[in-house]
Amino acid sequence: MKKMFSQIRKYWLTNLITFLVSLAIGSGIFCIVFFTSTRSIIDAINGATLGGLVVLLFGLLMMVSHFGAFDSFAFGFKQLFSLLFSKDPKKNGSFTDYRDERTQKRDASSYNFFATILAGLLLSTAIIVLEILYHLD
Repeated sequence: MKKMFSQIRKYWLTNLITFLVSLAIGSGIFCIVFFTSTRSIIDAINGATLGGLVVLLFGLLMMVSHFGAFDSFAFGFKQLFSLLFSKDPKKNGSFTDYRDERTQKRDASSYNFFATILAGLLLSTAIIVLEILYHLD
């Protein structure tokens, strides 16, 4: 865990850009939903909910992918395309073992799913604030 947070600090600029882009995407979804409807507080809540959930779920999907949930699919497709489009795959050495594929080091900057999840959580707090404002009226 300590190594993961040191990698996040090491790539702070990448994480900041990812965070800002995630906020922009969530805010863009909010604006599209809000400005294409009647512009009531319910529409603001719907837009914030949709924007926050899209960003949060995308961040969680990035996290699941980072920890290897889709590696077997990627390995299978890589081997299939290597077989289909290489003239002599054994000669080129394009076939690899799944264990070798799994043990390769992941890119250290790919911990940017934390920034996307954080942006989704921030947008989700906007949902809570809007919901509280709606129920105060």
